[in-house]
Amino acid sequence: MTLAKMKSLAVLLVLFVVCQSVKLPPNFKKCNRKEPKWKECVFEAALDGWSQLTKPFPELNLPNVDPLLIPEIHIEGSGRVAVSQHFKNTKIFGLSTINANKFEFDFDKKTLTIEGTFPELRMPGEYKLEGRVLLLPIQGEGTGLVTMKNVHITNVMTYEEVKKKGKTYMKFVSSTVKATPSEMYFKLDNLFNGDKSLGDNINQVLNDNWEAVFENLEGAYTELVNKITLNVFNGFTSKVSIEEAFD
Repeated sequence: MTLAKMKSLAVLLVLFVVCQSVKLPPNFKKCNRKEPKWKECVFEAALDGWSQLTKPFPELNLPNVDPLLIPEIHIEGSGRVAVSQHFKNTKIFGLSTINANKFEFDFDKKTLTIEGTFPELRMPGEYKLEGRVLLLPIQGEGTGLVTMKNVHITNVMTYEEVKKKGKTYMKFVSSTVKATPSEMYFKLDNLFNGDKSLGDNINQVLNDNWEAVFENLEGAYTELVNKITLNVFNGFTSKVSIEEAFD
């Protein structure tokens, strides 16, 4: 499963690197790497900062992540979910509500590990589908909603250090995400040109077999999440140096 094409991935996520270091505003907590409980401090600071991203902070290159707008996605399915999928104006609600149990830097290995659970992620948007799901034909164009419950996520990111004007910046170069929901629901309106009987049947099949659907689409959506994650974090770390983020 591959993410074949992604157009305009982020009008809100195309974040530009600048050379001048920006100071953290007072509502973002800073931590001192010399203090005994600095890892706990970083964890608390990260959660507090992430929860504030229900609005953008342009001065920090941070977008609004709840909801997060994904202007356009195209995915070519295969196997049991052989569906050409085109989504527009998709919004992801619930990213700011993570129940995190790990947000930890390893400055020797140059990694950042994040682990936690999103209670609910809702993704309304416009869709266009054509193909087969579990051998059944599916075709339609309209509005839809995908809901995922209790999405456990583990994300390990690696970074390089970049020196600019006497400051040190992180540049994240890879992201490995594993996401597992406990439930997944689909509601696709106007399937088969509005044929309610066929549409209701396919929605039911998708909901009854969500685990098989997710398994076949996991690779494509994981690639999308990796791109989003790298853009968000690199936007922030291109503005805020290590010296500014950590006293």
